[in-house]
Amino acid sequence: MIRCNECDYCARIKRGNNTRYQYMCQHPDYEHIFKYFEKHRMVKMPRFLGFSKNPINAPIKTSPAWCPLKKEAADDRAETQNI
Repeated sequence: MIRCNECDYCARIKRGNNTRYQYMCQHPDYEHIFKYFEKHRMVKMPRFLGFSKNPINAPIKTSPAWCPLKKEAADDRAETQNI
């Protein structure tokens, strides 16, 4: 199971005097994320994970369906099944 809190691509951003942190996915495979959002007609901000007042943990426990790491894991499973 992939968790955003343990992921190297989970970025915490704090803007100005705001009391909450914004969490974003900074994975380099942004094309997969944008294509997923387009295919599923999602209108929220791509790569956005959520807001939190806790600077240690992201507000999401497991990775979202559009996570590129999930795609990579699924591709790896498909390759091992085809061998």
